[in-house]
Amino acid sequence: MLHSAAIVAGTTATVGVLLAIAAFVDAHERRLPNRLLAVALAVTLVGAVLSLAGVVVVEAVVGMVIAGALMLCVRLARGVGMGDVKMAVVVGASVGASTTTVLAAPTAIASAAFAAATYGFITNRRQLPLGPSLWFGWAVTLVAFGVMS
Repeated sequence: MLHSAAIVAGTTATVGVLLAIAAFVDAHERRLPNRLLAVALAVTLVGAVLSLAGVVVVEAVVGMVIAGALMLCVRLARGVGMGDVKMAVVVGASVGASTTTVLAAPTAIASAAFAAATYGFITNRRQLPLGPSLWFGWAVTLVAFGVMS
């Protein structure tokens, strides 16, 4: 049987590729594909369960709820679309499972918000696809918490 860390690492890498594809689609089509995000979430949660580490499962769920709730608040203020909320759920679950800390999900969302705001400021755009920034927040969080170092 694979070691818990290897399962989580493989899951994280797979989810990273799926999120990158979703971000690319969002950048070009201004939509995040539901099926792709559903597969990424399933990969994350199945990987967390297969790791046989209770903390990984708990942090994946906690990360999913925190990131989803944060983005849902922005959605209710009409700031983002539901695809962005769904991608945030995947990002939160993935960084939660990978880092096993409750700080990962809000760090990923804050990093994504900062990246989007910076890009919007530099390009003088008020509307932009959030998928690439969410992927960036995911990657920055994994690096910041030492997962990808």
